[in-house]
Amino acid sequence: MSVAAVVVSYNRVDLLRKCLSALQSQDRQPDEIILVDNGSTDGSVAMVREEFPEVSVFETGANLGGAGGFAWGIEHAIAAGHDCAWLMDDDAEPLPGSLAPLVKAMESATDRPGFVTSLVLNPEGSPNSGHLPDLTPAPEKQLTANALGGIAVDSASFVGVLIDLVAAAKMPLPYADFFIWFDDAEYTRRLSSSTFGMMLPDSRISHPEKQNQTDMGGRLFYYIRNNLWRRRLDPAPRTLLQNPVRWAAGMAVLALRQGLAAEDRRLWLRSAGRGLYEGLVRSPRTIWPGQLLAKTVRLGD
Repeated sequence: MSVAAVVVSYNRVDLLRKCLSALQSQDRQPDEIILVDNGSTDGSVAMVREEFPEVSVFETGANLGGAGGFAWGIEHAIAAGHDCAWLMDDDAEPLPGSLAPLVKAMESATDRPGFVTSLVLNPEGSPNSGHLPDLTPAPEKQLTANALGGIAVDSASFVGVLIDLVAAAKMPLPYADFFIWFDDAEYTRRLSSSTFGMMLPDSRISHPEKQNQTDMGGRLFYYIRNNLWRRRLDPAPRTLLQNPVRWAAGMAVLALRQGLAAEDRRLWLRSAGRGLYEGLVRSPRTIWPGQLLAKTVRLGD
């Protein structure tokens, strides 16, 4: 099985060096490391070309966010003919021996999972509260995952998740228009919907805890809009709890709570209003594998 590690980076040269070193130290090394640089200005690309010349570097030329970066990374991994892609940000540090269990589980499965993901830890070594698994309620999926040494999950973050590129080639890429937040949850849920996803505790990856989100500032726009988008795009049958109108009401309540803590009330009002509007009225572009390389779709315009 051919595996590409896909790392998306933006202006974190020291963390990127640590991430790439950890990838190259794996006992089962990736067959290729693909770096997607989102327009870094801190010398990241020069550092990689000097210290890690074997890494394949793709420069987007602009900050496309994590969503756009991973769309490009998966596009390149599929085009290169890899079977799987191991996705992570530049501030992730895969611990020794993390890739081998993921590959073994993927290869051993009778019915290949859409993804197998690592257990995400914080730098202190405890489970990362911002990346707790979304457990699958289906007993049959839990039994299948348990037989492979894992736990069935419906979705995962782009922090140490090994995705099946055979399945990925048959569906749209991650929605680049999300820019940040929830693009990974939406995409991996699609990957697991027709099969299953799995978290493997034997594979571990370190990642900083998410920052306090009491006042999201301008990022509140992405939080609200993308939450509504992923609910609208969810392939599962609609239930009362999944109704977009109900989720819009929930996002409105969250926006009001954010307003109480906001330092810039005008920024808060613009972000909340725009997020609710675009989340309900607009939709992200659907981009299929091959379209980015064929330049039939352009990101960052």
